[in-house]
Amino acid sequence: MEHSNPLLGRATPTLFVDYDGTLHSGHALLDADGQVTLESGRPLFEYAPLLVEMLEPYRDVEIVLTTSWLQTLSTEKVISYLPPDLTRRVVDTTRDRKARFSYMQNGSGRTDIITSYAYGKRLKNWLAIDDSVYGVYHFGREPGELVRNFVLLDSTRGISDEGAQQRIREWLAEVHKESSA
Repeated sequence: MEHSNPLLGRATPTLFVDYDGTLHSGHALLDADGQVTLESGRPLFEYAPLLVEMLEPYRDVEIVLTTSWLQTLSTEKVISYLPPDLTRRVVDTTRDRKARFSYMQNGSGRTDIITSYAYGKRLKNWLAIDDSVYGVYHFGREPGELVRNFVLLDSTRGISDEGAQQRIREWLAEVHKESSA
C-alpha cells in the first residue's frame, strides 16, 4: 500500500492557512498595546467558523499557519486567536522559512515559502488558502503543476467567497476519497 512507504511522502491532508484576507476581510494593524484591529473595520476572524464547518467531517486535516502575524507575534499568541476547533489542528507554521530574494522582489515570496515547505516535508496532499500566493504557475517541476494546490483569495472576501469554498470542499472530498480507496 503506497501510504505506508515514507519515501513516497506524507499523505496526511495539510491545509496552509493565512489570516489576513483569508479568515477575515482586510489586513491587521497591531497597536503599541498589542491590540489587533483590521484596517477594513471588519471583525477579526469572521470567516473562521466557515473553515471550522468545512473541516468538521475531516478530523485528520492538519493546519500549517502561513500568516505574516508570525513576524510580529509569538507562535502561541498567533495560534491563540483561532477558535479551538482550528487550534487543535495546527501542527506547524512557516515562521522560520524565508523566501528567496528573487521571489520576494516579484511578489511570490509566500508561494515560494509554502512550496518549499511542502516539498521539504514531502507532503502529498496539501492546499494553500491565501490572498497573496502569486506566480503559482511558475512553481513546481513542470510549469502549472502546482496550480491546483493554491487558492488565491480576494482579500475583501477571503474564504467567504463561494468559489473558494467550493474549491476547498472539492479538495477535502478528493483527498479523503484517495485515502479511503
